[in-house]
Order: sequence, then C-alpha cells, then structure tokens
Amino acid sequence: METIETFNVNDSFGLLLGRTSKLMAEHLQRRFVTADLGITMSHWIILAQLWHEDGLSQQEISRRSGVAKPNVTTMVDALEEESYIVRIPDQLDRRINRIYLTQKAKDMRCDAVRQAISVYDTAFEGLSEEEQRNFLHALSTVMKNLQAQGTGCGNASCPSAGM
Repeated sequence: METIETFNVNDSFGLLLGRTSKLMAEHLQRRFVTADLGITMSHWIILAQLWHEDGLSQQEISRRSGVAKPNVTTMVDALEEESYIVRIPDQLDRRINRIYLTQKAKDMRCDAVRQAISVYDTAFEGLSEEEQRNFLHALSTVMKNLQAQGTGCGNASCPSAGM
C-alpha cells in the first residue's frame, strides 16, 4: 500500500489509468480515420451505447457512458446533423426524446467495432485471457467502489493531486 513517503505520481494508479485511457482513445481515433469511417471518438461514445441498445434517452446515454448530459446533448446534435441518429419523442413522456440509429449508423457498426477490438487486442498484447478477465474485473470493482462513494465535490475547486 502506498504511503506519503513512497507515493510517486508518475507510477500512480490514477495517472497510469488516465494515460492509458488517452492512448486508447488516440489509437481508436487514428483507426477510425485510417478506415475512413467518418466518425470521431465523440460519435463512438454515443453510437456504441446505441449499438448495444437502440432507443435510449439522452439521460440514459449520459448515465451509461459517464458523459455529462450537456455534452451528450452536443454529441447527439452532431450525430443527428450527420444523419447517424434520429430523435423520436417517447410515447409515454413527450418530454423525453428516444435516440435511434439510422441505417447509416447501423451499416458501419461492424467496421467500427472491428477497429475497437483491434485496439483492445493491441492493449492486451502479452496478457493471457485469464489475466485480461481479472484485469477487467478488478477495474470494474475499482469503478464501482468509487461510484458508491460518490464524488463528494461537484465543482472545479476539488483537489485532484492524488490522481
């Protein structure tokens, strides 16, 4: 366990996780460009949720993806403008829009997911399937632990040095 004396930010879990996430996003974005898919990482975040379950509300997409609601709105606006999705009012609650994939988005799913799998394969190179499962399980547990604690601070003055 880390102590104040042994803590090194450059080897810290938070920094390594952040750098890894950034590198994965950069690799995936580069693969999207190389494959001429015409989507960005922002597109991917929304489309991946809808490929998993079409017809989600923007609030559901926000909750599942961990992206703030205003950012989801901006991303959905862009996807709608580029004809990847359509908004349809919910039949029971007209205040809610359901987001549905267009055929254009459905047709690109296999190619986009193939690019993501390729990035995952690169990231997990040298790890056995069991090590991969254990890593993902541990990461999921860490995420659930943090979610259970809540953020405790919703403003920019919160300290982040422990990352």
